[in-house]
Amino acid sequence: MKGICGEQLNNCMLLGDCENSEHGAGLSGDFTGEGAEMESGGGMGGSLASAARRIRNRQVNSMAVRSGSAYDTLERPYRHDKSRGRWAKSADFYFASCTHAFSSLIFSELSTFGVLHGGWFLFIIAYLMGMFFYSLPIFLIQAFLGQFSSSGNISAFRAAPIFKGIGYAILMLNLGTLTYYSIGSVVPLIYTVNALHKVIPWMSCNNTWNTKECSLHDNYDVDDYTVDPHSTVEFFRSAIASTEEGSGSLSISWSMLIGVLAIWLLVLAMLLKPVAFIGKTLRCCCVLMFGSFVAVFLYSVIHERVSFDTLEYYWMPQLDSFTSVMATSRTALLMAGVALGPGWGSIITLSSYNSFRSDAERLSTWVCLTHITIGLMGLLCCNVAHDHFEDHVGMMPLHVDEKHHMQFLYLCFSYLFGRFTTTPNLWAFLFFGMIFLSEICALIIQMMNVLTALFDEFETLRSRRTTVICSLVLCLTASSVYFCTQLGFSQLTQLPNLAVFSHVFISGVLLLMTTWVYGRVRFQCDLQFMLGKTISSFKIFFIRFATPIFLGLCLFQISFLLLRDKVDDVLIYVSQGLILLTAISYMVFKVSRTNGDWRQRLQQCLAPHDWHPVDADNRRFYEEIMGISEMLVIDANANTT
Repeated sequence: MKGICGEQLNNCMLLGDCENSEHGAGLSGDFTGEGAEMESGGGMGGSLASAARRIRNRQVNSMAVRSGSAYDTLERPYRHDKSRGRWAKSADFYFASCTHAFSSLIFSELSTFGVLHGGWFLFIIAYLMGMFFYSLPIFLIQAFLGQFSSSGNISAFRAAPIFKGIGYAILMLNLGTLTYYSIGSVVPLIYTVNALHKVIPWMSCNNTWNTKECSLHDNYDVDDYTVDPHSTVEFFRSAIASTEEGSGSLSISWSMLIGVLAIWLLVLAMLLKPVAFIGKTLRCCCVLMFGSFVAVFLYSVIHERVSFDTLEYYWMPQLDSFTSVMATSRTALLMAGVALGPGWGSIITLSSYNSFRSDAERLSTWVCLTHITIGLMGLLCCNVAHDHFEDHVGMMPLHVDEKHHMQFLYLCFSYLFGRFTTTPNLWAFLFFGMIFLSEICALIIQMMNVLTALFDEFETLRSRRTTVICSLVLCLTASSVYFCTQLGFSQLTQLPNLAVFSHVFISGVLLLMTTWVYGRVRFQCDLQFMLGKTISSFKIFFIRFATPIFLGLCLFQISFLLLRDKVDDVLIYVSQGLILLTAISYMVFKVSRTNGDWRQRLQQCLAPHDWHPVDADNRRFYEEIMGISEMLVIDANANTT
């Protein structure tokens, strides 16, 4: 390890000291702590001891932080939660990160209409660019923050504490989304259970909810503007959306309500288990989902006789305007963002349960490649289901429009599997069961995301872990009931716009914090120390320069589409305002708690606090290599960017 990191890390940290020694002379005072006698750097020579003394003389002596969380003062360092546990196997991080690859978003209308507007050629290019310019770099940054600090998405901001307000904003956003997130797993659960009937309910008009106009037609006149409601549509209206005749805005779907209660009980039982058990469960679910998807994919391709001629029509772009290009790019970016997991900051949480020496770089690459493979296979399935539905039932949204983003997935695929000549119940059960497992895993990961952040940041909550978990689940269960009503369910349609905009914005802040504020040199050195191997400088420069440019273009095209569509969704503006307000408020609070002029205040707030591995052996080795005994606060001049 020293052969890889020792001399390079030491040179990284001392380069700025040699070039800026005249600045360091003005900072007097010497930090005295329990590791003061380690100046020799564990026997690494007199030059290292001299370097340690120079860095120590440049540490900030007066922080004047009187209160706050555990790592905001030099007297009360961050205390690691020793009871948080780790994954049973390093592969559990890979499987947990891949569970979201089978989510309902992959099989939604977004990818299909993206292909219809831009063709396979343009969509795949945009999708791959989104993965390699956005998802993979941000995935690696989040994995680094979580694995190096072994903490959640608030405490991980010890690398640059002034940005910790973003961590609190992530916590509030995740709590907000959890109020409705269970709905995403209830809907596929309902379809999975109903697939066990001898006669699939959505392929029959002999149910209590069916109207006199219910139809089982398998062809229609494309010149007609209206067609009779198909049985699949009436099932969706009754069991899911509560929009059948005679219903009101507060009409509730009892199947949805029962599903919500069952799912939250299951989630509660999982959260009370150790992390190692949760990791094993996620691993098993991911293997089941992969097996089910491969079986469904192969049978669908064979049953529908998919060939290259089928794809040729959609291959080349059919662009009619610049807006079509923007819409296709936005859709591809949204699909690429699925690799970053559910909610915000979930990769930080999942990686915090890794062992310190896990190869996060290799795992990040494999996770993104897995998402690309599943995403492209899912895109083909969506095209098959869409074409089959429009050939036999009606065109979307001309003939069939339930005004909800879930209609494509549950109408097209339910009709496709219902038309299979061999064991349609089995294929429907496997597919919707796969979606259910993915969404329930996402819900569990979201809850882990919130709870890990709370327990890592607030020590007083650790002793009341069970009470906190049960109380939070109870509150979220109560709030989820609203989204079982007709009005609540209809308000979920703008969530993809909210998710992609917030993801890009927060990702930009994380990139700014790690590669610019914390510093390119420090980031590369810490990454090498954690992984135990050399990281190419080209990769770091790519993340530092290419990814921000791509994120800027993404924000521009997302804003363009929102303005074009005249989206007036309060949830979008409230969420973005919440992020900015929380981040700026904490920055002002943090700066106001320090002494000195504005330059000194900013240096103190931007410098890392208690940024080191939590394991005693790794921390000692890290301190020896860095040439210091306590890396609590280092002057910003020691960082070369």
